[in-house]
Amino acid sequence: MKTKAAFFLLLALLSGSVVHADSPLEKQMNRMRRSFKELKKAMEAPVEADKPKYLGWVADLKKASEEAKTMEPEKTEKVPADERKAFLEGYRSKMEESIELTDELGKAIEAGKWTEAKGLIGQINQVQREGHKKYRAEEH
Repeated sequence: MKTKAAFFLLLALLSGSVVHADSPLEKQMNRMRRSFKELKKAMEAPVEADKPKYLGWVADLKKASEEAKTMEPEKTEKVPADERKAFLEGYRSKMEESIELTDELGKAIEAGKWTEAKGLIGQINQVQREGHKKYRAEEH
């Protein structure tokens, strides 16, 4: 048993992927990812009776987004000091855009406007990709 544990530890060290605790921001991003994944899957074939479940995911996505907006991406420390303020303003603006789209998604789901909801899922996904490309550390 000790040999197996030592083997996996050595493997992790050699691969450079030693397990570490997620940062507070990464925890919020993971929470957002889970809720968004569920919403994306649900909007492929939405069921009217499942609205409360969908709205719960929307609420969780929004709450995690709002919390993440107040944090700083890991990449911030690699940005030159004279560019950090603009970098953080851009990050927070991108998060706000995501929050606004999430609000619209909740309204569309509440109203049963499924085609609109599907379109908003695509928009949120695009904002997420843009944000990750610009603000997420390369090692992720």
